[in-house]
Amino acid sequence: MPILGTKEHVSFHVIIEHKSSDDHSAIYQIWQYMAQLCVQDVKKRLTDPTTKQRKTWPRHFRLSPIIPIILHHGHKRFSGETQLVQLFYPLPGAEKFLPHLQAIVVDLSAIDEARLPRDSGTPELHVVLLIMKTIFSKSKTTLKNNFSAILKELHPYSQNPKYYELIRKLWYYTIYNTEKFTEQDYAELETEIQETMGDNTMPTLAQMFMDRGMEKGMVKGKAEGKAEGKAEGIIRTLTKRFLSVPPSLKEKIFTITDLDQLDQLADFAFDCMSLDEFAKILK
Repeated sequence: MPILGTKEHVSFHVIIEHKSSDDHSAIYQIWQYMAQLCVQDVKKRLTDPTTKQRKTWPRHFRLSPIIPIILHHGHKRFSGETQLVQLFYPLPGAEKFLPHLQAIVVDLSAIDEARLPRDSGTPELHVVLLIMKTIFSKSKTTLKNNFSAILKELHPYSQNPKYYELIRKLWYYTIYNTEKFTEQDYAELETEIQETMGDNTMPTLAQMFMDRGMEKGMVKGKAEGKAEGKAEGIIRTLTKRFLSVPPSLKEKIFTITDLDQLDQLADFAFDCMSLDEFAKILK
């Protein structure tokens, strides 16, 4: 992007760490991602095609700026640390020598629904933030009303494949993250979805469960959904750290159904030094 008032251009990164719980390690995780991006930046911009790598650091070389953001939604407000220095032991006199990384916190649980951002050019921004904010609502009526409001908001775009897929994902997300709805509630929302889409091609709740092997009941379905969600989180972490994850490794991670084991793997995904090291503990 161009820098205002100059002829220079600069690339920059935005790291968004999504949290649905009060995770006090969020700022530490962001620090790890930033370090990985800096290493990649140095390798990319200091590589010379003729010599393969420069032997000196150019005088005017600067790393690309990185903007860290913590996006939180949950039952209560986020109370984790937002400055990296707060994770270090407060040794008197050493404060100025510690890293002073600070993240921007967007806490949906602390924002009134009426104040959620709206942009006519990107209607998905508002609806995604709205469903994330209300998914933990104690009121079934609030959740149903908000999902209906989302369908009405997206109705003008329903024939656009992009928004068609967005409605599908919001429906999946709602099913897997709420225990408040009855079969009647699901049936009513399914009808609204079909009316919004203008056809009957959207899978019914029963079809969705059968497609994912959940015909034996909601309890088993939610357990499998949680395992799949944790596996996807592990893969996202590894991808952020090491750029890509081999399909064979992804397949091994998705075969794990033990939630405690997946939690341990999620922690190790942040601490391992390479994909090979991570893969070894799966053997």
